[in-house]
Amino acid sequence: MRNKVKYSVLTRILTAAVLILFAAGIIILRDETRDLALFCIIAGTTTASGLYYGPKEVEANESGVIVHRILSNPKVFSYSEIESVDTCYPSGGGIRICGSGGFFGYWGYFSDIMIGTYFGYYGSRSFCFCIKLKSGRQYVIGCTDPAGMAAFISDRLE
Repeated sequence: MRNKVKYSVLTRILTAAVLILFAAGIIILRDETRDLALFCIIAGTTTASGLYYGPKEVEANESGVIVHRILSNPKVFSYSEIESVDTCYPSGGGIRICGSGGFFGYWGYFSDIMIGTYFGYYGSRSFCFCIKLKSGRQYVIGCTDPAGMAAFISDRLE
């Protein structure tokens, strides 16, 4: 089973706005060599992080769950590592510990009053499921059919 990550309108607007602001900053600072260099380092690091962690697709096959990211290697969870799976709705009031709150999706460490602390890979808070690992870690992952994906994964757990 394979599903694309559904990005919310807010996420798309935020990503476009930040990239436009980065381009505008480069244009504005083109004559300030030292400031331009620092700005380019910040903009480049931020964009590279978004492209590295930003989710694009989720796949569940016979061996495990795979989160395909935009430019980096996929994150793989084998079924033997997974304790449980269920749909979830991360709250907008959750605390982002480290990561992105909409730039190339929601990714990074978050703390939510209902879910607890988790690492997120999703594009919209309305389309998520949560994987709880036997190690105690939690991952909130987004896709177009979170209920179907959770059911598919749940059928394969030991």
